[in-house]
Amino acid sequence: MTAFGLTKQQWRTLKKALPQLETGRGQAACLGPAALLATGVAKLVADTLQMPLSRLTPLSDTLFAVCASASWPQLERSHLALSFEPPGVELIGTDSLLGKSRLSLCLELRPIIAALREKLLDVDIDDQRHLTFPPLVAAAR
Repeated sequence: MTAFGLTKQQWRTLKKALPQLETGRGQAACLGPAALLATGVAKLVADTLQMPLSRLTPLSDTLFAVCASASWPQLERSHLALSFEPPGVELIGTDSLLGKSRLSLCLELRPIIAALREKLLDVDIDDQRHLTFPPLVAAAR
């Protein structure tokens, strides 16, 4: 999966941990925006925390449902709270607090979505970085 820089073995491991990614035998994966985001979250958690992907299997149904609940522009203004005991996924606004008093892993979705956009669209997200002149303040007459 080139969007995430995965080897074939890593992709197989990811599909085993997240059953929603499984396609028919011999069929290539065709992922929508929700599946891409959920895969990005799983890869971030596994890579950053060195957590086995199998720990995300009980959360996978809810993770995919939450990632499909809104568009990327809405989701990038949110955080994702992953709870492992009891298993659950909650979408939280950037200015909200966790509603439950349980141990949760809180992830900001903006960097994950920005990285996916940059990879998939092959565009630079920061348009103003390429300006050849510094911005000026216009004076009033």
